[in-house]
Amino acid sequence: MTRIITIGGYLAIVGSMVLLELYARRKPDVVAPLSDMLADAMASRTIRIGLIAAWWWFGWHFFFSQTM
Repeated sequence: MTRIITIGGYLAIVGSMVLLELYARRKPDVVAPLSDMLADAMASRTIRIGLIAAWWWFGWHFFFSQTM
């Protein structure tokens, strides 16, 4: 039962992200599209290094660590 709730929660988050991106594409003056936000974030070297470190951490803990 909790597996279904968890999957439903993740699907709701992904659906909300898609809807927000579609809204941002229609009204870019209200909400910035994801591509614009990433372009602004990637202008900073510190943020680029932080994103690489975060992806490394996620990959290490979710793909390479042993599960119970």
